[in-house]
Amino acid sequence: MGKMYALGTLRKHKLKILATVAVLLLAGILADRVLFPLPKNLLKRPDSTFVYSRNHQLMGCFISSDEYWRKPVKLDDISPLLTKSVLACEDQWFYYHPGFNIVSLTSAAVDNIKAGKIIRGGSTITMQIARMIEPKPRTLKSKIVEILRAVQLELHYSKKELLEFYFNLAPYGGNIEGVGAASFFYFGKTPLELTPAQAAFLTVLPRSPEEIRPDKDLQACLNARNRVLKVMLNKGLIDEKKYGSALTEKIAVKRTERPVTAPHLCRELALARADPGEIISSIDLDIQTACENLLNKRARRLAEKDIHNASIVVLDNATGEVLALVGSIDFFNDKYSGQVNGALAARSPGSTLKPFAYALALDKGLISPKMYLEDLPVYYCGYSPQNYDDTYRAVVSVTDALQLSLNVAAVNVTARAGLKGFFDFLQKGGLSTIKGKYYDYGLPLVLGSCEVRLLDLTNLYRALANGGIYAPYSLLPNLSETSSDTLFSEGSSYIIAEILSDLARPEFPASWEFAENIPKIAWKTGTSYGRKDAWSIGFNPRYTIGVWVGNFSARPSPELIGVDAAAPILFEIFSAVTSKTEGRWFSRPENVGIRDVCCVSGLVPNPYCKSTMEEYYLPGISWSQRCNIHKEILLDKNTGNQLCRHCLKDKWCEYDTLVVWPAKIATWLGKTGSLVQNVPAHNPDCRGASFGDRPIINSPRDDVAYFIRENIPPDLQCIMLDASVTSGTRRLYWFIDGYLHSTLEPGDKAFYVPEPGDHNIVCSDDLGRSSTVTIRICD
Repeated sequence: MGKMYALGTLRKHKLKILATVAVLLLAGILADRVLFPLPKNLLKRPDSTFVYSRNHQLMGCFISSDEYWRKPVKLDDISPLLTKSVLACEDQWFYYHPGFNIVSLTSAAVDNIKAGKIIRGGSTITMQIARMIEPKPRTLKSKIVEILRAVQLELHYSKKELLEFYFNLAPYGGNIEGVGAASFFYFGKTPLELTPAQAAFLTVLPRSPEEIRPDKDLQACLNARNRVLKVMLNKGLIDEKKYGSALTEKIAVKRTERPVTAPHLCRELALARADPGEIISSIDLDIQTACENLLNKRARRLAEKDIHNASIVVLDNATGEVLALVGSIDFFNDKYSGQVNGALAARSPGSTLKPFAYALALDKGLISPKMYLEDLPVYYCGYSPQNYDDTYRAVVSVTDALQLSLNVAAVNVTARAGLKGFFDFLQKGGLSTIKGKYYDYGLPLVLGSCEVRLLDLTNLYRALANGGIYAPYSLLPNLSETSSDTLFSEGSSYIIAEILSDLARPEFPASWEFAENIPKIAWKTGTSYGRKDAWSIGFNPRYTIGVWVGNFSARPSPELIGVDAAAPILFEIFSAVTSKTEGRWFSRPENVGIRDVCCVSGLVPNPYCKSTMEEYYLPGISWSQRCNIHKEILLDKNTGNQLCRHCLKDKWCEYDTLVVWPAKIATWLGKTGSLVQNVPAHNPDCRGASFGDRPIINSPRDDVAYFIRENIPPDLQCIMLDASVTSGTRRLYWFIDGYLHSTLEPGDKAFYVPEPGDHNIVCSDDLGRSSTVTIRICD
């Protein structure tokens, strides 16, 4: 009857209604142009941030700046059934009116008068948008303003745009605005995936978003939804079968819980994003979940060792995309600062920088994999590095030195390659936390006297996997090529990878029970001074993975050793992410050759080297000196003395091949009781050398007393070290009380700061010949 009455009224006052419509339209246009322009800025509200994996799986979300949940969607991404349902229930003449429906307004006015109160408003969807952007009390004046604003909206936007505004501004209870956020928090899905029952619920909820919320009044919610379902049935939007099924569908009382996957990364992306909204990250959810689960399983065992934090980074070598980033074991553990992002925290890297020093030295031709290095006490302007086990091996190959992570050898290699060049290399390789001047760090830099971030360090190792080419990492899908720099050659990268991939290394964790099933990887560990940080970084052709274990409080633990605490995690991750059929390894580059070298010195063999072995090398670059350890000498068969061309005449002689180590090495080996092949003494009757075979110590002298004077700085009382040598001598080594003081060219001099007491001074040459004096210094 009410509808018939309204139609009768419409016919009776047709001219008046048309005049009213014309007045309202003219008023709306005038208002838009002169009186009060449309506040378009209010149509766009702060968005919430939703972070997704690379495969569009939601990982985390963050509320908007005004503490509302909003997730804007396009009209094409909304279920057509929901759109039709809203139009059927809210504004079936939407596509035909100019922003207001005079018939609906008149009908609503009549109904309200009959009821004696406001029971319906007659607002169109466009008028509802106007009320959403400028909420006002429900008065006649407010209604007129809504009509004028609706006319303005229709003048500026298409019907499709207006529908989109409605769905993104509509209130859905509490602090949820927009159908995108409502679909997620009520149903855990997108608006395009809604069932008829869900579409009916979201159709009616904006009418009374607080009164018919399922968590406040479930029955009222169901009643309202079912009324909309009836309308949908009557309008032919759904059939009887769907209608019956929808009536029985339950509505969840609680909101969908927000996912918390990769929370540290999600937070970093949200904070870095100037414009909130949807963020598609580079994260592979399967790999991320595997890493998180792995740390969760190990949390108890680590806690028993007073270790409470760990971080993991997984990089795609080809693209630089971060496939997994675990910032801590438990993001919500306040006691152990779980919200600290360990992947971005600056920590001491221990020995993890050593491979890069060796790579630089390889490219400079200073070393080759099998050549020997000295592992002896050494001094650099007051700095004397020591190995982790406090022992010296005298001589060690480059390969063994890197695999054993020997500090002395690494420092010597860095010194030869150049500290400044190594420092510049690390900065160029993205270690942004290394700042200042190279001399502020000194040679201990290669041993970890700096701080680096796990993500940066892992990405630098990725350069080894990419043939020496460095490129930045990316937290987003890397859809375009990024800038890159060549840090070292493909050849040195390959050689380092081969050295680091040897699973028979002594530092391999004995606790790893299934070594034969581990995919082949190149890997390195590190332990910071004081056992505060344990590292393990590894790579294969597809992935580079970094692991840090420790405490964010910097609390040490005796169990914080890279090979024991971090390496098992690294191998478990590689086993989890690498296919069993994926056995591809790096191909040997064209600029890497294979050559035979002496088994003792690791140098190119001379005619006296009895056995050889193969090594990789860089043709035209690698150290090519012939072996200087194996030497052929002429012996007097009667006396066993060594002969030379000056004393060879009338002697019964024979040739013999000896292993003759340089004086420094030979001296240390002899001092430590190692078996050293003695070089026979030269024929004492030979007069071929003017000063004899041994160095003659000119200063200091053992027949002079030395006194330290008071009130004179010690560096002004130095004692000169000077010796005369034969013409064949190339190096002199000065030892004071068994420790190497200096290495000199013949004719050069060194100075020694005296200390009270008796001191033994030895001068040895490169053939192992030496002279000794004992001096006394009095104070």
